[in-house]
Amino acid sequence: MTLIVKHQIITVLRVIGLLLILEGCFMSLSLIPSLVYGQNDFFPLLLSTLITVAAGLICRLPKIRKEIDIDRRMGIFIVAVIWIVMTFFGAMPYVFGGYIPNVVDAIFETVSGFTTTGATIVADVEALPKGILFWRSLTHWIGGVGIVVIVISFIPFLGGGGMALFSAESAGPSKTKISPHIRTTGKIICSIYAGLTVVCTMVYFICGMDFFDALCHAFSTLASGGFSTKNMSAAAFSPLLQYMMILFMIPAGTNFILIYYCVKGDLSKIRKSEEFKVYMLIILFATILIFGWTYTDAQGIVVSLRHALFQTVSFLTSTGFVSVDYSKWAVPAIWILILLMISGAMSGSTTGGLKIVRVILLYKNARKMIKQGVHSNAFLPIKLDSKVVHDTVINNVMGMFLMWILLMLVIIFFLIYFGMDMEEAIGATLTCSSNMGPALGDYGGFGTFAPINDACKMLLSIAMYLGRLEIVTVLVLFMPSFWRK
Repeated sequence: MTLIVKHQIITVLRVIGLLLILEGCFMSLSLIPSLVYGQNDFFPLLLSTLITVAAGLICRLPKIRKEIDIDRRMGIFIVAVIWIVMTFFGAMPYVFGGYIPNVVDAIFETVSGFTTTGATIVADVEALPKGILFWRSLTHWIGGVGIVVIVISFIPFLGGGGMALFSAESAGPSKTKISPHIRTTGKIICSIYAGLTVVCTMVYFICGMDFFDALCHAFSTLASGGFSTKNMSAAAFSPLLQYMMILFMIPAGTNFILIYYCVKGDLSKIRKSEEFKVYMLIILFATILIFGWTYTDAQGIVVSLRHALFQTVSFLTSTGFVSVDYSKWAVPAIWILILLMISGAMSGSTTGGLKIVRVILLYKNARKMIKQGVHSNAFLPIKLDSKVVHDTVINNVMGMFLMWILLMLVIIFFLIYFGMDMEEAIGATLTCSSNMGPALGDYGGFGTFAPINDACKMLLSIAMYLGRLEIVTVLVLFMPSFWRK
């Protein structure tokens, strides 16, 4: 083993160790509600925290004189590995406490938390102790902004490798920086994320939730996750609280960079953003269409419109809160929800799905191909926000879309092979790969994924993992050229 390879391995271990220590620190916060409410989850949480921190410290033991720079390839490898490692340690409180004794179930729940999917195998959420519920919601919050973004914001040890890690973990076809310094960009993103969480918590509390529920739902809302402390999800709360959830799900699906400029008072970025305009138009038109197909005299206009708006925003932002059993809606309304699930909201947000910017570029490229069929020699550049989009970006978007479709087909095939019917397999695959949460059939509405077998749960866990890291970050590891010197 050459000295350079040895240094690379030690650097990777030390970064993973740092991330595990941070995960352990977050996990220790769950001890507070456990002590406050005096329930039986304190020792499972404490043991899990100590093991996680100890594992991180062990990974940090090897020393080298100088940390080597983390390049793009090493960044991809670290990000792909750390999400698996974090899931393993994050599942321990469920298993040690016997709250989710099946290891596969515990992994599914933890992957769903960190990837902000919100799909659950817990049939009776309200039976879980407060510390476990807090950790369950906190995994959303950590995964929403990304643990790597949190680390590069406050830990100088990463040096010049911060951008490599940021690019490997962040969602969307481009990784915009607010500042030339990635650490400053990370701090601003984390500050916006934390600030919105605090405001959301206080608004929920003022509008009627108790403080614990308000904090847990704020974690889930701003992370576009969907884990709730109630079996009936958002349906357990008043119409006022449902409107407040809508109010905060929308910024959760908005690019953090736009929010930053909006806070600064520079609204020109909002006005120029095609993606934001399309985001708002999708919410408007999808709500109107769903309302038209779901309106009933029994519910009335106000209630029907509220449910249509709530589920539109919830599905588009991939949050997954449920205000009504949408699985009983008319088929056209369900298909609109499926399209919203596939699309997702804006890039640079906590949302899942393809992202609206990709949908826009796919549409513009298709329109360009049609026009060139008539005017073959014409130069027809694709523009976004009045700027020409390079062909490389278009090719990457098309490649990403193709890989996403192929991934869907493969997972659907194996789910059917392992015993799921076609409708449920399609719905489960779409919801997990889009990091959405609720699905179709028996797993839609207020249903859970508890009845499916372990093989299907592991497949769907992989789908959530690939969806969060946008496929390429993981699949590139299986290319021989990735490992060549």
